Amino acid sequence: MSPNQVIPVENGALSPIAERVLKVPSLTYDYGKDGIVIAVKADLIVRRSPFDASPPFRDALAEVADRVGSLADIKPDPSQRTHSPAGAAGGLAEPPDYDPGPGGELSELDVWRLKDPRTRNSIDESRRLRALVKEERVLTAKGAELSLPAVSPNHVAILSPAAGGCPAAPPTPAPPPDKGFVEPPVAAPGAKVTILDSGYIWIAPPHPPHHNLDGRVTVVLGQWLDTSSTPPTWRPDRPDGIYRDPAGQLDGISGHGTFIAGLVSHIAPDTSLEVVGLRNQEVEIGILNRAAQLGLFETEVAIAHAMLRRCDTDVIQCGFAFPTLDDYPSLPFAAVMAELRQPSAPRNGRVAVVAPAGNEQSARPYWPAALPDVIGVASTNRRGNARAWFSNWGDWCDCCTRGEHVYSTFVYWHGSVEGEPLSDIEHFRGWARWDGTSFAAPKVSAAIANVVAGSSGGTLPMDAWNQLIAGAGGVPVSSLTDATLSGPPGVPLTHLHIW
Repeated sequence: MSPNQVIPVENGALSPIAERVLKVPSLTYDYGKDGIVIAVKADLIVRRSPFDASPPFRDALAEVADRVGSLADIKPDPSQRTHSPAGAAGGLAEPPDYDPGPGGELSELDVWRLKDPRTRNSIDESRRLRALVKEERVLTAKGAELSLPAVSPNHVAILSPAAGGCPAAPPTPAPPPDKGFVEPPVAAPGAKVTILDSGYIWIAPPHPPHHNLDGRVTVVLGQWLDTSSTPPTWRPDRPDGIYRDPAGQLDGISGHGTFIAGLVSHIAPDTSLEVVGLRNQEVEIGILNRAAQLGLFETEVAIAHAMLRRCDTDVIQCGFAFPTLDDYPSLPFAAVMAELRQPSAPRNGRVAVVAPAGNEQSARPYWPAALPDVIGVASTNRRGNARAWFSNWGDWCDCCTRGEHVYSTFVYWHGSVEGEPLSDIEHFRGWARWDGTSFAAPKVSAAIANVVAGSSGGTLPMDAWNQLIAGAGGVPVSSLTDATLSGPPGVPLTHLHIW
């Protein structure tokens, strides 16, 4: 069955970001209930064990694709491990990448590239090849069972995949705070949070910068996997910035990572921050002008790569949520989480990974939040007494907190914003309010970091999470049930009252 690339009119308009991403020639997509599955057209992710055990599967795969290499073998170029300067202060030194060594879970995943992506696509071929071999059931470190397919497309995550995407609506200007929002950086932070998002924007003169926040942040460039080169190469992503769409509007994700960095620092002042900017550069907005591009999406392989690469931290705040083909677990994220739960991994395998549930008003699982070893966060409304209108919700989530009308640091911008009429001129003075589960999840990351910092490092991050949901982490805890998405009797989630 070919990918369904017809979006029903009654489903409503897509976000401007989604409209542009779906036109990228190197991508393919499949429209389904509660989400649009987007994938790199030419790339397949293949698990080694079914490939070795099933000759029919192996032969059929080799007929249409060529092996690129395992995710463990494709190493980043050390010269690309660069970071942005921290304004006039000169920046913070970037720690080295984490290397899990050979023979780990990533060595069981191979990347294959279709021989003729003009006539074939990864969604069709994944479904056809899956029929030749059974799925495999594996246990996670948490003891939950996952059904893993033999092959999968390399899914794409964008920060605004649908009309109700993430963010759920454009940001709105907000006044500066009456008192300091972010405290000055501490000499010896008690915890570290790594943010995987759009990146961090240094505010240039003549505008007043966010001095205290700048002093807390180390910025690391993300990387995307170029499978068309020989050998395959990890290439640096574009840093976040004040990017404009073809109409001159501020693009819909500029400042997304900056907003989250400020939010984490506000709630958890005894922390240092590392922000990994993941903005792939393939969406052109000008004819034959490679400089006029918007980095609007990233692949699951690249995000999972960043997660493992920068896992020497207490909390990984992952800002992405995406649906997968036929709702199977994300293979790269499942492999990375298996690596991170090894006792030899940082923090004795107890690093906390937090991710938003997504904003499609759906009960369908979104990844990586739906993985048992990832803390998936849904959003309550502004009053904290019901599910936010945009939030995904289901028993695959772990908790909820308020993600509506959230206040934090933003950019300076005078003009219209993508997703609003051109006639609506906004004036941002470095502060904004925004809606989305991607603004609920950082609150949970910050609360975990607070518990770790308060113990002087004596509490491991996942133990800090267990303390939080048990009500022993200094955050009020209750239960909140939503029956509008999951049906009666509804799905209750742990409600963390983090304002």
